[in-house]
Amino acid sequence: MRYGATIIAAAALAVALTACLHTADDHAPTADTLADMAAATDTAAMVMRVRQTSRLYTAEYHVHKVVTHRDVRRLRGHILGRRFDTPLSLGDRKVAIPIDVWLQAYIDFSAFSANDIELSADGTTLHVWLPDPKVVVVSSKVDHAGTRQYADLLRTSYTDEEMAAFTRQGLQAVVRAIPQMGIIETARESAAATLLPLFASLGYDEERVVVTFRQDHYTERDLPRLYDSEATRRHLGAATTQPSRQ
Repeated sequence: MRYGATIIAAAALAVALTACLHTADDHAPTADTLADMAAATDTAAMVMRVRQTSRLYTAEYHVHKVVTHRDVRRLRGHILGRRFDTPLSLGDRKVAIPIDVWLQAYIDFSAFSANDIELSADGTTLHVWLPDPKVVVVSSKVDHAGTRQYADLLRTSYTDEEMAAFTRQGLQAVVRAIPQMGIIETARESAAATLLPLFASLGYDEERVVVTFRQDHYTERDLPRLYDSEATRRHLGAATTQPSRQ
């Protein structure tokens, strides 16, 4: 139910107020006490509403990449103490493999808590800290009809195992590029736009809600935190998509 968390929070506040009004010494609660209790209940309502979303998928990207490889036979050795390394005129082979990769970004609210919400002293501005987005590869496809390879007469064609290895390398390259491709920024903007109406439904002016993420800029060094390799394996099966350290 859409307003379930608000109703529960209101009921909790009523119970708390009743308990406070019937203290052992029959002293009435102070205005500060009532304000603190109301703020705590309001925060609990916000946390419950946000956590109900569980995983919020906020962005989807389609990446088209052509994986290329060239294998040139070379003649290497030493003549009169000098080392030489020369490509042979025969024995060249190369391949181009088009692949399509679909990625999704989401925000995981399972650990969202009251520590991620702060209300200004005057009660007018709400500051919310959100977890960093996660990215998962949900699908990948090789364009076999568009794949092209060439091999000289002295060379055999690429084996299925080699072709599969090149495809994995291409998928790894897409994953390594996640911090630079813009999907994280899109996910952050979409998450903020989705959550603002939720806070507005709890009585806050959207223009007075500040949504902040833990980090402003991401690099390949942040990839282990941003890339959901376990979810990717569930989508793609046993094939590994963990980016190599090349």
